[in-house]
Amino acid sequence: MSRDNDDRTEPFNNAMEHKQKVEGYPSGAGGRMPVLIRLIGYFMFGGLCLMMIIAVFAAVFFE
Repeated sequence: MSRDNDDRTEPFNNAMEHKQKVEGYPSGAGGRMPVLIRLIGYFMFGGLCLMMIIAVFAAVFFE
C-alpha cells in the first residue's frame, strides 16, 4: 500500500471528517462557475487585453 492517498474524497483522519461534516469544510469537489458569469469574465478579460494591445500600438505608431 502506498503512503499517498490517491482517493482525495475520503477524509485524512477523524479531525478532517469532523471539519467536512460539522463545520462545513469543503471536500475539494468544487463546481464550475455559471455560464453567464464566465461569459462576463471572458468579455472583461478579453476587452482589457484588447485595450492594452491597442494602447501599445497607438504609443508606437502615433508617437
